[in-house]
Amino acid sequence: IYSICYCVGPRTRNIIENQLFRRQRSLKLEALQRQRSQYGSIDLNDDDDDAEMFDKTYIVIMFTEKAKLRHCQDVEKIIQEFDIQTKLEIVSKDEKYLYLSASLDTLLRLADAAELEKMTTTGSMQKFNYGCISDFLLPGMSKEQILHYCETPVLIKDVIEPSIRSYIQKGYIEDMFPLHDIMYLERFNVNLKRTKLPIEEIRNYFGSSIGLYFGFIEFYTMALVFPAVFGILQCLLELNLSLVCSFYVMWTTIFLELWKRKCAGYSYRWGTIEMSSLDKPRAAYTGKLKADPITGKMTLQYPMRFTYLQMYCISYPVVLGCVVAAAWFALYQFQIEAEVLADFGAESWLLYVPVIVQSVLIAIFSWAYEKLATFLTNLENHRTRSQYERHRVNKLMLFEIVNNFFSQFYIAFVLQDLKQLKYQLMMQLLIFQLLCIAQEIGIPLMAVLRQKYAKYRHQELDPEKLEAVSNKPRYEQTFYESGLDAYHSTYEDYLQVCIQFGYVVLFAAVAPFAAIGALINNVIAMHIDMFKLCDIFKRPFARRAKNIGAWQLAFELLSVMSLLSNCGLLFLQPNVKQFFAHWLPSTPDLSFVIFEHVLLGLKFLIHKVIHERPRWVRIGLLKADFETSQALKQLK
Repeated sequence: IYSICYCVGPRTRNIIENQLFRRQRSLKLEALQRQRSQYGSIDLNDDDDDAEMFDKTYIVIMFTEKAKLRHCQDVEKIIQEFDIQTKLEIVSKDEKYLYLSASLDTLLRLADAAELEKMTTTGSMQKFNYGCISDFLLPGMSKEQILHYCETPVLIKDVIEPSIRSYIQKGYIEDMFPLHDIMYLERFNVNLKRTKLPIEEIRNYFGSSIGLYFGFIEFYTMALVFPAVFGILQCLLELNLSLVCSFYVMWTTIFLELWKRKCAGYSYRWGTIEMSSLDKPRAAYTGKLKADPITGKMTLQYPMRFTYLQMYCISYPVVLGCVVAAAWFALYQFQIEAEVLADFGAESWLLYVPVIVQSVLIAIFSWAYEKLATFLTNLENHRTRSQYERHRVNKLMLFEIVNNFFSQFYIAFVLQDLKQLKYQLMMQLLIFQLLCIAQEIGIPLMAVLRQKYAKYRHQELDPEKLEAVSNKPRYEQTFYESGLDAYHSTYEDYLQVCIQFGYVVLFAAVAPFAAIGALINNVIAMHIDMFKLCDIFKRPFARRAKNIGAWQLAFELLSVMSLLSNCGLLFLQPNVKQFFAHWLPSTPDLSFVIFEHVLLGLKFLIHKVIHERPRWVRIGLLKADFETSQALKQLK
């Protein structure tokens, strides 16, 4: 017997109730789908509410307690002007929902206006044209399959958001989010028979930005197999450090160049490869409405000189101050270690305390600085999401490199103590991985442990509320998902991977097992990230992306730094110093410059040999340009 439940007290923030609800709904919807496939219809008299779940609700708008009935009705009327279907439900004073849906014809018209790129019957990617729908119907495809799950909520949101922004700013609208598709989420369950993540399905549901993140983390994890195996050989066979330097130069370069090719394939298939800085502004962008010099449409404009003044007069001086403070803190740790060594001796366990405390504080500083970098970038008011992310990542990487790796560089090239470097590096990497795992697993683990107690915290829904609810399953799903946290972006996930990459490659000469730890961590983290997206957070609106943005430059920066640092470690070896002092007695340091430039030349050669776009992608783009030019000629 199906019952509607709710948690006593204010709106729930508990993940468990949502999970129990989904489990019930999933079983019922599977039964209904089987009944439809067998009999072609379902008995509406037996279960009206379950049948109504098949009528898509794409977006839910939640109103605040401050919003009156007239405010809700005004928003509803504005949205209906865009041919969007609405259903307003006033359940109680603090529960007011507006459900949005749209016909297929409306969605296709919106896709035309948004200029989404779709595959045509000729095999090329073209901007969708509502007047030529047949050109986009591939063999065996219906009109409903032209748009993906991730696209329909965004199309509706983008067209209505400017018109209702004033109600959001005045505090009448609390939230706007798309509902999860419970049946589609079943595709992301952990499957031991599956050897790869379902990247295409992830993109179809969550959008290209999240799809690219999972594509990258999967590709990076597979690439880690090579340094993991090499690290084992490095320990067993005591390989020459010059060979180690050469291997990591080749591995990091080939890995990043091959990822560019794979990323180009993803973005071409997903219709985002030709995105530019002229794309639509992000939601938080502010300015004055002026005519766009290219399209002539009225768009928000903000003088770039104010952005540059904010960047160079406020943001970067603050960043520089934080970098200096992080470097000073790293040096202060060595002073504390020296005092502990003098007071308690080299055998005391207290020598472990400073490096453990520093490793924990590094994670805390990273968290605090991330908030500061976000705040400063918000003040700069960048127009597009890609510009915003690029400048935020630039600030972040300046600080994170000093915060995480300054002490290692100091030990390696000032103190020149390789034994202490290995100890410091492995201790920081271990604590970093433990903190990441605790963060990734903590919330899901607590949810599982509390699940058996959740049923005692429910009671029947007030019958008076049922009278105001037209679709009970839809209301209950909205009620539970509204209590989940919002998923903002893949920013924190990329940051963790980038720092981990630095630990793996920067001092690989003395830390051969770092790649093995990263490999094991990533295999677990991929599935935890997917679980969090599906079960811990609200479903996010999809974001379009053609690559991983500034993170690509961050990884390439770490790759170049690893070349220099590992070459430096090589030339700190006594036998290497003696060898070059014998052959080049007058200028022994010149040998370092020569070897380092040889490896830089090898890196540049690999970069030039491997094209960043596969041949089939280049052909597809040229084919699309040719078809566009031919169509223009025929039109003339």
